[in-house]
Parts: sequence; C-alpha cells; structure tokens
Amino acid sequence: MTRPATVRARFALAALCVLGPARSALAQQADIPVQAGVAIDRDSVTVGDVVRLTVRVRAPRGATINFPAAVDSLGPVQALEPPIVRDGADSASGADRVATYRLVPWDVGKQPIRLGDVLVQTDHGDRRIALTLPSLFVRSVLPKDTALRVPKPARPLLENRAPTPWWWLALAALAAVALALLVWWLYRRSRRTVVSPPDPYRDATAAFAGVERLHLVEAGEPGRHAALMTDVLRRYLADRIDGVSLAQTTAELLAAARGTPTVSVGAMRGLLQEVDAVKFARAPISPDRAREIGEEARTIVRDEHTRAAEIANAADAPAERAA
Repeated sequence: MTRPATVRARFALAALCVLGPARSALAQQADIPVQAGVAIDRDSVTVGDVVRLTVRVRAPRGATINFPAAVDSLGPVQALEPPIVRDGADSASGADRVATYRLVPWDVGKQPIRLGDVLVQTDHGDRRIALTLPSLFVRSVLPKDTALRVPKPARPLLENRAPTPWWWLALAALAAVALALLVWWLYRRSRRTVVSPPDPYRDATAAFAGVERLHLVEAGEPGRHAALMTDVLRRYLADRIDGVSLAQTTAELLAAARGTPTVSVGAMRGLLQEVDAVKFARAPISPDRAREIGEEARTIVRDEHTRAAEIANAADAPAERAA
C-alpha cells in the first residue's frame, strides 16, 4: 500500500471513531417520539399587559418532561414568575405535560419571545425540543403624534459655564463695601442713642391716668376700678423697693415693705386687704368708695416719691458742703 493510501485509511478510521458516538446520540434522539405545541392567548397587547403562553408536550409513558425555567430576563418580553406545570388530558396513555407562562412586554413594536428548549428524558436517552414561539405586537399607548420616541441628547455631567464678567465682580465688591458702611453707621448711631433711665413714679402717674380714662366707675364696675388702681400701686412698689414683687400676696408684700422708711405700711394694709375682699370674695363696693381707694393709692405713691426725694437731698447736702 502506497503512503497516500495509508494516510487516507488512517483519517477514515479516526473519522469513524469520532462520528460514531454522535450518530448514535442522534439516533437516540430520533427514536423518542415527541409532540410539542405552543399557544398564546393574544398576540396584540400594550406595554405592561399580561400574556399567557401555553406549551404542551406529549412523550412516551415514563418520560420526564423538563420545561425551561423562565423567559430570557434581558429581553423585551419577561416572565412574571416561574411556569405553572400540570398534567394534560392524555396523561393516562403517555407523558402529557402543560406549562403556562405569564409574560409581560416592556417595549413597543414586534417583540420576539425567547424561551429555551424542552428536555425530554427517557431510559433510552434524552431529546431536546426547540420550540417555535410566536411574536407579540406591542401597541403604543401614546397619541399618534408622539408615538415616535426621540430621546433627548444626554446632558454633560458638568456644563461649561461662561466666564463671569469683570463688572459683576466690581458690583459685588461695591455692594459689600456699602453693606459694611451701613453696619458701621448703624453701630455708631446706636452708641449715640441715649436711653433714659426708668422712672417708676412717672410710669405710675401715667398708669393712674390710663385707669381714670377707662371710666369704669361710670360704667358700673367700681370693683375693677379699685383693683386696677391698687395694681398700679403694687407695680410701683415692686420697682422701687428691693424684695417686693407683683407675685406676692398682700401679707407677703407688707412683710417685704416693712422697715422701708419711705412707705407707710399701716396705710397700705387696710387699703390692700379691702381690695382683696373685692377681687377674691366679690365683696360689694360703692362707686364713691372705689374713687376714694384710687385716690388713696395715688397718695401712697406720691408720699413715697416725696419722702425718697427728701432723703436723697439730705444725703447729698453734706457732700456738697464738703466739696
């Protein structure tokens, strides 16, 4: 045998060794009788509608039918859940299995359904069934004039801004200088403002006049007139005497004011106790008595102010003579 003939014989032997198992597997697949069918409940939908795809496979008795787990998750048509598999009507005479897929399209136009092969396993071998799947036509829910979706161009991450004009910077600097000058002027003006010291006697005189302008006695409220006039007296004493406050009761106020040389505690005791009976016990009071209580409160304030001024003048006189 020549050398070329020997080479050809060797190649033929290797080809038989390689192709022999493949032909055997193909023969096993062809020997398994399988029937497969696909049905869809509707082929024209809109985006987001649920479509049911039914796959039915018949095989010999004892065969195991394995359906694909789910539709391609990256495609325009996706599965909501794994398929629901049940027995078919001819399960008594052979293996008859039905799988139902719930699908949802997410894009418009003609969209294919991508599903893997069905694997049929028997004691004599396995066979894969490639399914012929229909396509879905997905309608747009937009008006006709906007059915063509043209996306806007992508915006840059950082937009190129025009340089700031120099006169903007000049205006900003001028505004900052003007604001600083305004703050400085207001500060100087507040320092020049002279705040007059509080004058309890002046405030009490004005408060007495304000109560008189209400004409409460003429309006039939003599008790309120007396209470307001004594309240002015209490406020004056709280401003003038240390330890006296508006929150104190009559007994506490008299105890705090006791020992003050400018205040007549005895005159205040009867006046405040009488008014407390009117305020808290609703004791009756005549209009004339209400006016008298108001005048007595005025007198106590006036006397205290006069005595305080005399004491202050007496204390300043030796100092002036020594000077």
